[in-house]
Amino acid sequence: MEVEYINPFIISAIDIFDKVAQIELKKSEVGLTKGTQPLNEICIIFGIVGYLNGQVVYSFKQHTAQRVVSCMMPDSNPEKQAEYFESALSSLANMITGRATILLAGKKNIIQITPPIININNNKNTEYVNFPTIRANFTSRFGTLEINVALKINKINDREE
Repeated sequence: MEVEYINPFIISAIDIFDKVAQIELKKSEVGLTKGTQPLNEICIIFGIVGYLNGQVVYSFKQHTAQRVVSCMMPDSNPEKQAEYFESALSSLANMITGRATILLAGKKNIIQITPPIININNNKNTEYVNFPTIRANFTSRFGTLEINVALKINKINDREE
């Protein structure tokens, strides 16, 4: 896992949170871990395929995720926010992942993302990748966000160079 793979996710997360939810994220720590298993109860999981293969997992505590959704939907009542809770979080994570993979791909490489999987309280049988992962933690006025990025160059691309 190359350290520079995390930077587009950090940049994109800070920018998207600010633009979409008017929430200032501050990077608190970045470190290496084994696997993308999240530490929080709400997670959004993306597969990454193409030039790079792997997985990206965003995770929040329940109360943080609810506050983020309320900032994304400030004119909505709590019932409407609850109805669109998963969709709003998926959209937010999709924007971050999409922008980050565009930055990672550059002009000559192709990277695709799978549709997001939302896992609340580990209620789905989800497989997390088990190879070196960079974990970036962020703080905000509402709580923390964790992003786990595990990417490696696709072996087919490696042979072509």
